[in-house]
Amino acid sequence: MKKSIILAAILLLIGFQAKAQVIGGAGYLYSSEKTSGVDGTTPYHGAFVGASYNIALGSGFGVAPGLYASVLLHNVRAEAGSSKVGYNIAGSNREVALNIPVRANYSLDFGHDKSLLIYAGPIFQVGLLNTTTVSGSVSFLGLNYSDGDQVNNYDPKNGTVNRFNIYLGGGVGIQLGDFIIHVGYDHSLLDVDKLDNYVTSRGLLSVGIGINF
Repeated sequence: MKKSIILAAILLLIGFQAKAQVIGGAGYLYSSEKTSGVDGTTPYHGAFVGASYNIALGSGFGVAPGLYASVLLHNVRAEAGSSKVGYNIAGSNREVALNIPVRANYSLDFGHDKSLLIYAGPIFQVGLLNTTTVSGSVSFLGLNYSDGDQVNNYDPKNGTVNRFNIYLGGGVGIQLGDFIIHVGYDHSLLDVDKLDNYVTSRGLLSVGIGINF
């Protein structure tokens, strides 16, 4: 009996493997971050690259765990001058993260190697690098950052950014032969930073292209 169950499980696994697809992909990434007390949102621009492993479950349904790396950049400049106050500050923030999406998906086949893809699910994110570089000066405080001071936002003692996050969202795509063009949006479920109600929300918009291998 046990041998029969094991054999059935092996055959089922082989069947899933036969229907599995490795999908490599890359694209553009945009993040909008809402900060308490500040009008509008803070924009981040970047890119992502990686691959997912889509396992077909039948009737057009599937599940696709993946592994992607992402980079996000944000630049800001602030300046003012008067007889008492003067400052000219430029800052840049760089984020590098490892993302593990687990997407449930449904594919609607139109024939002739064309289909519509709908997907949804969480993304588990681990931050690898998060730094802020500041250049400029604040004259009335006697501060000078002309050499460009760099701050590690993941620093265990003084860092203000959380390394781990979970996003939830989904998107749509069009498959043309071995190519997939997709657009998706994900929203942060956890606190982005360690400050009390500073970053109130964050979203990720992605536009990419994938290739079936």
